[in-house]
Amino acid sequence: MKNRSEKHEYLGEKQKENGNKFFIFTFYLCILLMLSGCLGSLFSKGPAPDYYQIDYPFETSNCAMPISGAVRFWPFGASAPYDRDQMAVISPSLQVRFSSHYKWVSSAGDMVANNLMRDLSQAKVFEGIVAATNPMSSQYGISGQIYRFALEENGPSTRALLDLEISLWREKPRAVLFRKNFHYQSPPLTSTGPKEFASAMSGLVSQLSTDLRNDLCTITQGSSHPASD
Repeated sequence: MKNRSEKHEYLGEKQKENGNKFFIFTFYLCILLMLSGCLGSLFSKGPAPDYYQIDYPFETSNCAMPISGAVRFWPFGASAPYDRDQMAVISPSLQVRFSSHYKWVSSAGDMVANNLMRDLSQAKVFEGIVAATNPMSSQYGISGQIYRFALEENGPSTRALLDLEISLWREKPRAVLFRKNFHYQSPPLTSTGPKEFASAMSGLVSQLSTDLRNDLCTITQGSSHPASD
């Protein structure tokens, strides 16, 4: 009887021990799932793609004197792999991943160029703004190349990154008047969700717009042109 009682007691202790292990395992598994769901939110599955766009309010900063003539806005290019409409994430090992569910409404080059074209028009930096497909004549041309347009994971912090070059040239006689690289990164994000990423990137493009307008406003007839950085 004693051996049977000891056996039951031993089995009860083992069941209790196994139950505690299962509880601990389940607890940590839930934490890992929560963390992975947070850090990998751009890669969550969904029934259909969700689209986001660059959107920010225009901030007035008119030039003292518009640049004489019209400028033609040519398409902005984007270096691979940022020439796609999927939201991109740069890992700490510099690998680039793409979300199949969360996308931009158009390419990074189109979104940046369209917003800058709107802002330069409203700020009256030039006497006229001409789209690339418009047959109207223009005295200047402007274009750009995007080198980074992504969410960067760097340990516990995550930031939006924007890196591009913008050039302005005179058509006749042909001459480059302005060429500059712009580098921006957002403050650390509290979430890696697509809304937070789109909002952070919108803030970077807004800052780019302000800086570009300030640079171009220094270009007037007879003045020296800003040098590239």
